[in-house]
Amino acid sequence: MKTHYSGLLALALVILFSSCSKNDDPTPTPEKTSNYSVLGVIDNAYYLAQAESLSEGTLSFVNNGTQLDADQAARIISAGDYLYSLDYGTGLLTQLEANSSGGYDAVNEINAGLSVGTNRPRYKLADENTIMVYNVVVEPVYNETNTDIVDNVCTLRLTSVSIPSLTISSLTEFVIPQTENAKQGATIGYHPMRVDGPVIAGNKVYFGLMHLDMSDPTTPPPFRKPKQTGLETLVFDYPSFENGTIIESDAAAGHTGGYRAPSMHVDEKGDVYQVNWFISGNSFDLSSGDKTVITRLKNGTYDASYLFNISETLGLDTNIGANGWFYVGNGIGYMPIYLEDEGAYSGANTWTVAKIDIYNKTAVKLDLPLSGLFSYENGIVADGKFYMAISPIGGESYVYEFAPESAGATGFTRGLKLDGGNVIVEGVY
Repeated sequence: MKTHYSGLLALALVILFSSCSKNDDPTPTPEKTSNYSVLGVIDNAYYLAQAESLSEGTLSFVNNGTQLDADQAARIISAGDYLYSLDYGTGLLTQLEANSSGGYDAVNEINAGLSVGTNRPRYKLADENTIMVYNVVVEPVYNETNTDIVDNVCTLRLTSVSIPSLTISSLTEFVIPQTENAKQGATIGYHPMRVDGPVIAGNKVYFGLMHLDMSDPTTPPPFRKPKQTGLETLVFDYPSFENGTIIESDAAAGHTGGYRAPSMHVDEKGDVYQVNWFISGNSFDLSSGDKTVITRLKNGTYDASYLFNISETLGLDTNIGANGWFYVGNGIGYMPIYLEDEGAYSGANTWTVAKIDIYNKTAVKLDLPLSGLFSYENGIVADGKFYMAISPIGGESYVYEFAPESAGATGFTRGLKLDGGNVIVEGVY
């Protein structure tokens, strides 16, 4: 393993932003609301609706729920009595409270993106009192004649948002080192353009990394083939965010930060398990032999003694790809997988779900309808079961209840019926 260090700057902000309340009057005692929330997308508009149960009944977004502010997308976090919606495209972070009408009221709002230098920040719940908001600011370095870009300085900007008060308390800046592995093979090299999917394990926080080829500006991120041959993760001491380090593994290749679903989880032993995402200009680049794997990280480094090759274990005739997974507990997880032979990875019914056991290194493709899970965000564990939505494009949609104790390909049942057709369900909370 190789380790790289760079400088860290922590800035304590006396006042960066003040929370702007939607209503200055005292908040009345809320009436009883539903237990769950479901996020749906209809013609690029995002809606959030309440559900009493995930295992039975019917839920429709027609004349129901609340349309969310979503310039490009809405990312949802559930914490305590509130949900937090990040408007990906404006950077606005809105605190939502369920009301008695099946929808949600905006309680508070701040511009979280402004603090990290973008209108498209990423965010993650750190603990019940803190949301981390972050972005990588890329500054080009030109040659002596100021005509060509010869390098990039990539600075992570990370802020902590206290909840439920929704106040910003601190800012960390860190220049991300560029490893020789990431830079090889391109005109200038690949530079870190995004961090995401952070998890906290003990006194370390791990951020997945996505790299971008600066020699190909015509293809938008994140759809560019990473030429680096390994995996990279950014690690800090926690909670100080000091001693920033890039750790590397040659177990596989690709991005490590996931897309919308989380790429990393911490198990009951305090170990981190990470899936890779290998993608190129118009599809998962799997034909060259790249594989989907789970790696283990512990004590601030990759654990070379562990590797779970999902592609090999499933043994399917088609190549598979993944960009996130969900952990249930006791080594059991559920991973949305892309089946390359079924067609395009986005906007098509080319995905299914595999149940995986990270301890015993077993995996089985479940007998679910194919659907589009490229941008699926969230599933939840409740009463020992795992719940996520499967919404085939043009087909019938349901929340499915998965039984972790089941060993076969049919260890699930249909639950809450959802709108089908052009409604894409992106998460349950």
